[in-house]
Amino acid sequence: MEKVSVIVPVYNGEKCIKRCAESILNQDYPELELILIDDGSRDRSWEIMQAIAAADHRVKAIHQENGGVSSARNRALDEARGTYVQFADVDDWLPMDATKLLVREMEAKSSELTVGDFYRVVDGNVSEKGSIETSGVLSLQQYADEMMLSPADLYYGVLWNKLYRRDIIEHYDIRMDENISYSEDMIFNLEYLLHVKNIAILKAPVYYYQYTKGSLVDQSLNLSSTIKMKKSVIGYYNEFFRKTFDTPAYQERLPVIYGYLLAVSHDSLSLPFTPGTRKLNAGTDLSALSDESGTAFPMRSAILKTRLLGRYLETLGRKHGIDEARIRLLYCMEKINEPCSVESLCLLTGMGKPAVIVAMARLLADGLVRRESPIEGKERFSFRAPELTEELLQLDRDVDTVCFAGFTEEEIRLYHNLDERISSRILHHLQAETAIES
Repeated sequence: MEKVSVIVPVYNGEKCIKRCAESILNQDYPELELILIDDGSRDRSWEIMQAIAAADHRVKAIHQENGGVSSARNRALDEARGTYVQFADVDDWLPMDATKLLVREMEAKSSELTVGDFYRVVDGNVSEKGSIETSGVLSLQQYADEMMLSPADLYYGVLWNKLYRRDIIEHYDIRMDENISYSEDMIFNLEYLLHVKNIAILKAPVYYYQYTKGSLVDQSLNLSSTIKMKKSVIGYYNEFFRKTFDTPAYQERLPVIYGYLLAVSHDSLSLPFTPGTRKLNAGTDLSALSDESGTAFPMRSAILKTRLLGRYLETLGRKHGIDEARIRLLYCMEKINEPCSVESLCLLTGMGKPAVIVAMARLLADGLVRRESPIEGKERFSFRAPELTEELLQLDRDVDTVCFAGFTEEEIRLYHNLDERISSRILHHLQAETAIES
């Protein structure tokens, strides 16, 4: 497992640094180092950072005199030792599987850059954002053409929804420009892209971007001031396209390239009552299931494991554009590995019959399942999505990694043995009652 260096610059972040750091240290991908750079904070940030570093050997806390966010990131890049580099801002946080997903996509696609979707958080409203519609691999030229469609989108300009290769950063001495205070992250990206052949597009959210009142983004929403700042970086932007395309192709794109000056972001808002927007943490309170709740009942373990499985299935579904109902059906059908009736799938997924029928119709239309010969008048369906098989198997391994972290092989074997015996006893008990009733 390759190490990832996660860089977080900190300036007066005492109210949010713990949340940000914990979201990184609790990643499903444990082989990482967290580099916290205090850029001359005037609050308790440095004190909190030192405590975080003392509690986890993966954390490196560094203090410097105030030099700006670019200076802080550059200092962190000098300290980084990971194979890959990931960035975060102190007032934001990461979903639990962000680093894992970015690394897997990078390695599976043999790319030099991975770009993921993200969550935009504004006043407690959350919506998923992503400027490229489908997953896959794009050449540099294809990615550049996509970028011209919405050049002001955060998706392209920011650092925090991407995974970089540190060897490329170091070989070409790519650093933040400390002399500018606007779009320094976009300039870093443009320079990095010039040394990239393939970009992996990950259709899964890898970041929670929190709107902060009074931030640079907030202050720069005025059109005239935005254009003024963009003029300071248009030279970098134009040079990137000139180097990316041959002369005829570059000349053909010039009018679109300079459209950047008037372009506005399409992914900077999260408004209530719009499609895809939800309330932050809605329905995710797990306090009743915590160790401190004093609640002990047999279903606790089953509920938590089901929630974890559902969380991973949700991410896999997002990646492939498959809704929750369909991905649950595919998961169960792949596990059974034999034709299933609608009634069986209702039992296995906990879904109602109408929902299973609707989802199955869509799976049939997509070619992900096949209708088999009926038995005793019951229609049967079989799994026909080999492109998903390995990811579904990996999903099981991911669940086991969380469940059995720190367990010995003997403990794991014993658990599975006991769990199977318990399941057999329960099944026998229920079947006996069903036989009497019939």
